[in-house]
Amino acid sequence: MTTQVFTVVLDRQPTDEELDGLYAAGCDDAAFGVEDGLPIGEFDREAPTLADAIVSVVRDVESVGLTVLRVVDEDLLTLADIADRISQSRESVRRYASGERGPGDFPPPVNPRRDGTLFYRWSEVAPWLRQRLQVQLPEANPALVVANLVLQARQHRHQVAHMSALSELLAA
Repeated sequence: MTTQVFTVVLDRQPTDEELDGLYAAGCDDAAFGVEDGLPIGEFDREAPTLADAIVSVVRDVESVGLTVLRVVDEDLLTLADIADRISQSRESVRRYASGERGPGDFPPPVNPRRDGTLFYRWSEVAPWLRQRLQVQLPEANPALVVANLVLQARQHRHQVAHMSALSELLAA
């Protein structure tokens, strides 16, 4: 089996009793702490895939009454972040995004109607860069992207009328 290494953000820092429960539940492969003011768990989980590892961690953490809010990833980026990743200027990347440079059809921002900083998904931008500009980049891990979308949906499921319809959409 492969060791899957990742970090999760928790809803709160575990108490001493919860830490004992986490260890008993199978989280002896984790270190818990606070990073940048956020309670986290860093895992080295043995599992066939990253998706399997994330699911087992969420179940183990929830068994003691804590909630996994998200898996740390680097999917949401600004144009400046994208520029840093591909070693180009921010202006160059801004021109790709606006269509002033390159083949056009740059992935849209996640928050297009917001004033101020726009965010893009690396999982959408990286394939565009690879296909359209022939840039060699490491693959974004779609398991992290989907895991975070599922975790976010779980947090809001009780506030959505007819959530079953949306669940069916995901299953399709």
